[in-house]
Amino acid sequence: MSFRTQVANSAVWLGLSTVVIKILAFITITLVLAKVLQPADFGVVGIAWLAMNALDYFREMGIASALTYRQDADDSTASDVAFITLLVSSVVFYIVIYLTAPWVQLFFSDSQGVTPVLRVLALVTLINGVSQTPYTLLAKELDFRNKAIPEIIGGIGNSIVAITMALTGFGVWSLVGGYLTDAVLRSSLVWFFTRWRPRWRFDRKVWRDMFAYGKHIVGSRLLIFGITNIDDAFIGRFLGAAPFGFYTLAYRLSNVPATHVTGLINNLMFPAFSKIQNERDHVRRVYFQTIHAVGLITIPLSLGTLVLGPTFVHEYYLGKWDGAIAAMQWLVIYGLMRSIAANMGNIYRALGKPQWLTYLALWRFFTMLVLLYPAIRWAGIVGVSVLSAIVAVVDFIIAAWLGEKLLGGGYADYVRHLLPILIYSALSAGVAYLLLPILPAPHRLLPVLSASLVMVLLYTLINWRSDAVFRRLITGVMQRLPLTRGLGA
Repeated sequence: MSFRTQVANSAVWLGLSTVVIKILAFITITLVLAKVLQPADFGVVGIAWLAMNALDYFREMGIASALTYRQDADDSTASDVAFITLLVSSVVFYIVIYLTAPWVQLFFSDSQGVTPVLRVLALVTLINGVSQTPYTLLAKELDFRNKAIPEIIGGIGNSIVAITMALTGFGVWSLVGGYLTDAVLRSSLVWFFTRWRPRWRFDRKVWRDMFAYGKHIVGSRLLIFGITNIDDAFIGRFLGAAPFGFYTLAYRLSNVPATHVTGLINNLMFPAFSKIQNERDHVRRVYFQTIHAVGLITIPLSLGTLVLGPTFVHEYYLGKWDGAIAAMQWLVIYGLMRSIAANMGNIYRALGKPQWLTYLALWRFFTMLVLLYPAIRWAGIVGVSVLSAIVAVVDFIIAAWLGEKLLGGGYADYVRHLLPILIYSALSAGVAYLLLPILPAPHRLLPVLSASLVMVLLYTLINWRSDAVFRRLITGVMQRLPLTRGLGA
């Protein structure tokens, strides 16, 4: 199999795995568990995950990345060293988490129940330590098919167990049970999809070489972790589990474009830009085509969430999650800016300016660090959401300016590619919003679902007539679907 074919097949399996797991998680957590459980339940589990993830970077030590990086070295020895290192560090990690769990609960405000949840949930990392090396080796060989199958089965098991436990009254433990089921299934099934088996040998020189590479990965990942989780830490510390639960749902609903759409694009665009890095005009053209394509998806999703999301949240959850609505609307702006700006990082890395990512990250981190407490004191989770939205807009402006220093030109190209989409999306969302109060309501959710359908149809019609990129995207999808293959021609 050629390298190009291997990459293409890997992209298909990576995309399938990502889409299935994200859809399962959205249905399970957002549509089912959030309806059954209380906001404080999500807050307790969120605090536990926050503590675990903060320490997990030290547990992993960049060893998995070092194993992927070693292309010409003795892969067999390096794999064994990685397996032993990750297994031992996972045991040490669990002991540390078990002993420090009461202090974690003490640090966060109004977080009763965190200690037992954290001690049990930390078993996920202990279980994953057994399978991290074979998963890394599958990814290294671009064997995403054999990597995806156990991941998808684990996601299905997570959903079944979590929903069943929630409906039978297990409360917060339904979330924990789902995550544990996912970990057990993934860690056991992967051994049926890989030929590699560990041997109990440890080479200190190989370990030192891998650690020397991995420690730099740990530093950058810790910075990214701080940027993306500092708001959670402040909310959990000063407001407690229930507001943290509201904020978690608000973030999940508002950041669908940023977390579900652009991740797939970013995984493919960095290597693509790298291959044409010496052709600046070509890079510029592909870059703005990508920005345009991302905007066609994320802008209407964001505006639809902004205007129709409040009604959906109120009617679907019967008022239980109304405390998340205002934060969700502000975080929509944050998510939209992230979705558009995410591809800019690929330009910096591909054109030899990866340090610019670090500078931007440091600016975001220290800005949030200084202003988060005043924002919380001013308006709680809404204040945090407003701050996040403002920082995201300023960050986008700076990132676009830096991108144009590499590619030439100014902000006019962004306006040309994104403003029409914004106008068409706003028009479609506005019509849907105006229709919302007058649509028939035999069921409380029918008006918002009908208004959403109106928005989708109107947006599609306008763009089909006016946007060539939109037509190409729709036609391309139709040509690849068996039931519509003839219609797309």
